[in-house]
Parts: sequence; structure tokens; C-alpha cells
Amino acid sequence: MLAPAENARKRPTKVPNLNRSSKTKTGRKDRKKDKKSLSLNAVRKKITELAATDDLLLMKVFDDARIQLILDEILIEDVIKRRDRIYTPQVTLSLFVQQVLTKDSGCKEMVTLLNKQRKTQQLSEVSTNTTSYCQARLRLPLELIRKLMRETAELATSKLPGDWRWHQHRVFLVDGLVISAPDTPENQEKYPQPTSQKPGLGFPQIRQCATICLATGVVIDLAYGAVLGKMTGEQTLFRKMFPTFLRGDIIVTDSIFENYRDKAMLSQQGVFTVCNINGTRESPFTGRCTMLEETTKVLKRPGFDSARFTQAEWDALPETLEVRIIRYQVTGRNDEMTIVTTLIDRDQYPASAVADLYKQRWECELDIRSIKSVMGMNCLSCHTPEMLERELMTYYLAYNLVRITICEAARISETKPRDLSFKNAKDSWLHLGQDGVAVNDYAWLLWSIADAPLRKRPGRREPRKVKRRCTKYGHLKMPRAQEKAGYSP
Repeated sequence: MLAPAENARKRPTKVPNLNRSSKTKTGRKDRKKDKKSLSLNAVRKKITELAATDDLLLMKVFDDARIQLILDEILIEDVIKRRDRIYTPQVTLSLFVQQVLTKDSGCKEMVTLLNKQRKTQQLSEVSTNTTSYCQARLRLPLELIRKLMRETAELATSKLPGDWRWHQHRVFLVDGLVISAPDTPENQEKYPQPTSQKPGLGFPQIRQCATICLATGVVIDLAYGAVLGKMTGEQTLFRKMFPTFLRGDIIVTDSIFENYRDKAMLSQQGVFTVCNINGTRESPFTGRCTMLEETTKVLKRPGFDSARFTQAEWDALPETLEVRIIRYQVTGRNDEMTIVTTLIDRDQYPASAVADLYKQRWECELDIRSIKSVMGMNCLSCHTPEMLERELMTYYLAYNLVRITICEAARISETKPRDLSFKNAKDSWLHLGQDGVAVNDYAWLLWSIADAPLRKRPGRREPRKVKRRCTKYGHLKMPRAQEKAGYSP
């Protein structure tokens, strides 16, 4: 038997905590120092001031009168108002927005929610059958949802404070994504599954290209279509959104959008671009990058290719285009980044500032994650293409409504929208945003969002791997009907 002293020496040493938890006393103290105190009364006071000057954005979005005005503009008032309905366009769209914000919620849950609201208002009940609600969603004009989505984005981006801009410019992030839809014959016909998969084993796919405001996070425009190969890619969808951009705007994209045609067309509009260099373009730099370096280069117009553009489109392109190329070492990594931009003025736009701007391109990846994962848009649920498009646009409308609420909370708390949590804002909008339109209702909603800022974790790096294993079930290798037919009765 060991002596007490010797036993103490053999005691196992404590394993160091390599991934220090944010729940430690030190972490809590640091967060308390950084966190600004914001009381509910202070929020009420600021909201009252904004409402008195008609500067409260929440009073201008999703308004019943505005919905009716848009319905009148698109000349369908007679179709909607043939008879008095419980599921009016305003009621239906409100329920639809809550449905896409509530992950994994079905139509039955929305009908129950409507009955709860009618019970509070002491109105008669509606049938628990979901047929009327589904038919009402189908009657919603797609153009109505699209216009409301763009108007909410315009409200958020039209009057950006100076400290929300980059060198007094509006900055937009562009990226593409693909989502799946239910495997029905109607969906497969318009949005077919990948050709690499056997019939009956894949799901319809919808390709999208979204333009997202860097300062506010709202989606200002969207283009979508089927995944069919040439002329249906992200670049083709991106060009459909060119009329959205104004002179002086800056577009930040990844390397897939770095091509002569797009840069030249946007430059003619007075729009600047900042892109990662395309793999097909030869870099002017040689050797290993050890510091921030830059140069300028004159690009020549590519040869005419009828598979890429028409003769008129090719003739409209300038013969040459001057671009600025910047290369720098990524902090904390052995990788280097090469940027191609049309921001030629080195004095007004230093290379270090342009490099910092491109680092923020990752924000659009986080925004897309919020839409696909937090809101659950990675898999749509409607069974026809007509309803798929309505569901898709309602997702973006709901996303913008949450984002504009974040912008309002950021203005009141004197911070920036990117410093506030989207997940917390979505939950607050669902639980507190449906109570009413009084100052006190807005105060509770905005205080709940503004009082929980995101923690800053600069330089944080995590392996792109998951610990939890996948399901034990195998994958279908033939259509489900054939698989079931093989079972013995």
C-alpha cells in the first residue's frame, strides 16, 4: 500500500480544457463588460419618438391597407372579393408567414392558430379542416408576395445610416443556393431531379440566386429556376437582377461570378464589383505572397461565342476593361487570396480596406444558413409548382420581416444589425410580434432582440465535421413502390 505522500504524487493530473467554454466566470465577466444596459422603459421612449416622426419602420410593413393597394394595382380585386371570406388575403398571408417561420409546422397548426385568435376576439370558430386554408394560399397572387418582399427590403436599405455603409456605398452580397421539393410528378416536370440520379430516387431541385444587403441582411432581390445545365446557372440568374442595382453600389461575390461580361455590364451601370479571382484567369503575381500587394490589368473582351451571348450583347461590351488585382495572406492560415475589383481608385479605396470588405462576403453564407437551416427552407413542402413558388417567396418575405425588425432594434440600441442574433429575433417575432401594434407591444419585441447581442469571437475556427452519426437506416436504391413490392405479404 502506497504512503499518503506517494499516493498524492500518483494522483492523475487534470486534462486542460482546450476549447474553453463561454460559461466560465471569466467569460461571463467579459460579456457583462461589453454588454450595454438597455431597459424596457428606454426602448418605449425611443419607439414613441420614432412613431411621432413617422420614422418607425415596423408601422410601415405588412400593413393591411398596403396589401389591399397592391391587390388593386395587379387588378385582381374582383377575383378576391367575390364573397365575404374568413381567409382574406391579409389573414392568409399572415398565417402563411407564421407557418414558414415555425419550423415543421403544418396547415392544421395554422388553422388552430386562427381559431385561437378568433377565440380571443370572441368570434365564431372555423372548421378544423385545412381545405379552405390551402385553397386560400393558392389564391394568393405570387406578385403580391414578391412585391411585399421587395418593399420590406427597400424600407431597410433606402435610408442606411452612414456608419452602416462602406465608404458611403451600399454593399450587396450575391450567392447561389439549391433546395429540394417534394417528389411529385408536377414538381418533377418543372423542376426535375439531377440527371445523375435514377428516376424515382431523386427530388426536384430549385436553383436560386439571392442578393443580400451587407449592412442589414435583407434579401433585396431573388431569381430562381430549374437546374437544367447551360443558361440556367447562377450567373444567368444573377444577370436578371442587374436592374435592381443603382449607381455607386458595390457587389461582392465569389469566383463563379468573376467574368468579363458581368464586370463590364455592371461598370456601364456605374456599379462596382469585388470578386475572388476565377480559376480560369491567370494571376499576375508570382511566387509566394508575403505581404499585401496589388496591381492593375487591362482585360480584353473575349471572343464571340453564340453559346454564351447574342451578337447584340457582345457588341454592347467594351473592348477593354481595367481592373485592379489585390493579393494578400489570409490571417492565421497558409492560404492566400486574390481579389479582382473595379474599384480602381487606390487613394479612396486602399487595398487593405478592399481586402477587409471581401472578408465580409462570408456573411451571405451565414444568411443563407439562417434561411435554410434556422427557418427550414432547405426542403419545401408544397406538391405543385404554383404553390412551391408561393412558399418560396413567402420564406423570403418572412425572412425580410425578421431582418427589418432586427434593423429597428439595432437603431434603438445604437448598434448594427449584424451584431444581433437572427435566431433570437425570429423567436421573439413569433412570440411577441403578434400581440398588437401598440407602443408597448413594439417595445417588448425590440427590447427582447436588442438586449441579447451576439458574442464576438474573432479568429474562431472549427473543423467542418459533425460528431453525431447519421441515421442507422439505409438509402433507397430503387423507387419506393418497387422496394415495397419486394416485401412478402
